[in-house]
Amino acid sequence: MVARRYASGAGDQRLVAYVVTEPGEAASPAELRARLAATLPPYMVPSYLVPLATLPLLANGKVDRRMLPTPEEVLGELGAAPAAGGSAPSSPVEEVLVALWSDLLNVEQVGREDDFFARGGHSLLATQLVSRVRSAFGVELPLRALFEHPTVAGLAEEIENASRLGGAAPPPLVRVDRGTNLPLSFAQQRLWFLHQLDSESPAYNMSLSLLLEGPLEVATLELALSAVVRRHEALRTRSQSSTADRSR
Repeated sequence: MVARRYASGAGDQRLVAYVVTEPGEAASPAELRARLAATLPPYMVPSYLVPLATLPLLANGKVDRRMLPTPEEVLGELGAAPAAGGSAPSSPVEEVLVALWSDLLNVEQVGREDDFFARGGHSLLATQLVSRVRSAFGVELPLRALFEHPTVAGLAEEIENASRLGGAAPPPLVRVDRGTNLPLSFAQQRLWFLHQLDSESPAYNMSLSLLLEGPLEVATLELALSAVVRRHEALRTRSQSSTADRSR
């Protein structure tokens, strides 16, 4: 399983699993994905499953990752994401969700029974979808709702239920003890996992250049940046491997 960027789809980096099965033991992508989903957290379930007769190997017997084909090369322009399935949307809520999915996943057709993650979605896109649902319907759904109801029809029912109840209240902010090491968030776990696959990837180094005109007030800039860092705890955190991890 590798994280790679490809031409089709949303253009970001996603997990691709390369599958080699024994003769007579072939399983469908849906069956394989179901097995993986039963044992892996959602962010580690690959978006694309690419069947191969054999894995390309180096002289030392390790997998030659550079020779692994892209999903497009094996399965065409749609990659390994399954085509749209199920019927057309049956309600205004489903119609809006279909439009949101089509835009986020960069696919032309979406069926009401399509699985968001089977069509190429991942945890980062799931966060964007929940945000767009909030803007489109005015309801607050937890990210968990999408993982538990990943189809258009299932999520539409959750939205309609939340609308009738006046929307789900966001969870309260609770102060957490900072005297000990904190567990990684789901997003941080995903970044750590991708870093293990490709430590040289610059995919999550987001750079921005600004052209400032006139004299620069260095003290004011320092105060502004310090205020941002104080406000956002994520800018003051770091991930540190355990002694066991560093010895591997």
